[in-house]
Amino acid sequence: MDTVLILGATSGIGGAFARYLHAKGKKVIAAGRRVDRLQTLATELPGLDILEFDVANVEGIESKFTELFKLYPTLDSVVVMAGKMETVNFAKPSSSTATSIASEVTTNLIAPMVIARIVVPHLLSLKRPTTFMLVSSALAFIPLKEYPVYNGTKSGLHQFTVTLRVQLAGTNVKVLELVPPYVDTELDLKIREETIISQGGRTAANTPMPIDDYMASVIESLESGEDLKEISTGFSAMGVQAWRSSFQPILTQFGMQG
Repeated sequence: MDTVLILGATSGIGGAFARYLHAKGKKVIAAGRRVDRLQTLATELPGLDILEFDVANVEGIESKFTELFKLYPTLDSVVVMAGKMETVNFAKPSSSTATSIASEVTTNLIAPMVIARIVVPHLLSLKRPTTFMLVSSALAFIPLKEYPVYNGTKSGLHQFTVTLRVQLAGTNVKVLELVPPYVDTELDLKIREETIISQGGRTAANTPMPIDDYMASVIESLESGEDLKEISTGFSAMGVQAWRSSFQPILTQFGMQG
């Protein structure tokens, strides 16, 4: 990972990744919707490049990457962090709209697939080790009732990542899946109080992992030298381990190491 694009770097795990890779001396391009956040990050991290990029605008993704590949022909790593989470109760239609559901599915699942379609041929063309990292969630493996659309999109993204890894086996493209547990970020801030009530109050509700603790775990995994497929910890590791122990033998039986 020498020249890295982080999509969704305006806050949370994306911003933390930008700081980590910048500190390692990598060339980092931080991208996202909120330009003011990106500018603040660039002030903090001299040499960081920023780019306004809204992955929800699926029709504009290809032209954005055409621009990126011209500016950064040696771009060798792409991290897709952008995500959207809403609470939805399908017994109460007023808790969502057709537009809000479509937006969540587009941001979390359709956009990463479209990005892969454009990015993978570029990474293959470099003829040297490259990385494509997608970010799912513990909820891809262990769904919670409050987030049915989010659960579905992240479960779909996990299956897509596994399949993509199978397709790219033996090539120069490393496909990684980052599987965060519940981390203290802005992703759920707007719905956090609603979730606490749904889960039985503050003493009973799930508590988020501090982002510094989470990043320490991720960095340890990244720098371990192990041939990783998923990077998980805590609650998310439980889901990944259960999935791997159940499905890896089946994948192997069919000659796949996804």
